[in-house]
Amino acid sequence: METIRKTARFGEKYALAKYDAICTAAKDAAVFGRALPSNALRIRLYIKTYREYQEHLDGILEELHKAVDKLEGTPAYDRIALLQSLRGVGFLSAVVLIAEMGSFDLFSSPKKLYAYFGLDPAVKQSGKFNGDKVHMSKRGSSLARRILHMVALNNLKIDKGTKTPVNPVIHSYYANKCKSKKKNVAVGAVMHKICNIIFAMLRDHKPFKIITPQEHCEQYLAAHPGKTHNAA
Repeated sequence: METIRKTARFGEKYALAKYDAICTAAKDAAVFGRALPSNALRIRLYIKTYREYQEHLDGILEELHKAVDKLEGTPAYDRIALLQSLRGVGFLSAVVLIAEMGSFDLFSSPKKLYAYFGLDPAVKQSGKFNGDKVHMSKRGSSLARRILHMVALNNLKIDKGTKTPVNPVIHSYYANKCKSKKKNVAVGAVMHKICNIIFAMLRDHKPFKIITPQEHCEQYLAAHPGKTHNAA
């Protein structure tokens, strides 16, 4: 079970469910069907199919790496490299985000990036009825939103060794939101925060660095004299 927990990508609850499923399957095998040749054949076919899928996926990823390497020296290549400095953003996630954005230069503010990804609020209305619950509009790329959700969860993790947040600034922001919001709403707010961080990274051409909102404001004002800045 410990091995499943360490390697599972979807948390301890998922690991426990898989562990229980494996134990149940092992008990069933001890009672019936274990000696049937058809079962052994079925298992070999499943393994063969899995390996073939994995080979195809590895091939696609290799071709994607080659395609990105050809972009070296372009803004897109530099932006893909920048995004990978943010926890939870790997090569594939960075490529997808940049591809979904198209041209980052078209986004003059974080709000426009929120709206493009469908993170902007939408209130349900019908005739004279105005809904009092605000949800994400989800008008933009669902794939990009899934990546931002994954990145948000990665930045909320607690380091198992030190028992401290891997990103104390994001974790503190989330904890404050949880005081007055439901957890799923607070995670949505963290997705906004991550989107804001991504915008700043690409705008300033700087890799991610954990700094407090106050430090961020000071750095921004130093780089942009005469401007005002509100930390998200």
